[in-house]
Amino acid sequence: MAPNAAAVKQAELLRNDGNIYFKKARFGAAIDAYTEAITLCPNVPVYFTNRALCHRRRNDWERVEEDCRRAIQLDSNSVKVIVNCD
Repeated sequence: MAPNAAAVKQAELLRNDGNIYFKKARFGAAIDAYTEAITLCPNVPVYFTNRALCHRRRNDWERVEEDCRRAIQLDSNSVKVIVNCD
């Protein structure tokens, strides 16, 4: 079932929050924001790649791999997925 418009909007706001946290090197807060976005819209690959980048900065390689695998499942042709999950 596809998420409703309100969920999509909220997920994008959370992604933007995550991006702000990431730029401030607040990786835990960014992970939390991306995770909430994923909960609302679990089929958006950019949420997984963004969270994978946070895990990479924290050297949590197992979670990097998990998020990259999911992003690739969702969109194997995405340049962001290919570049960040190579």
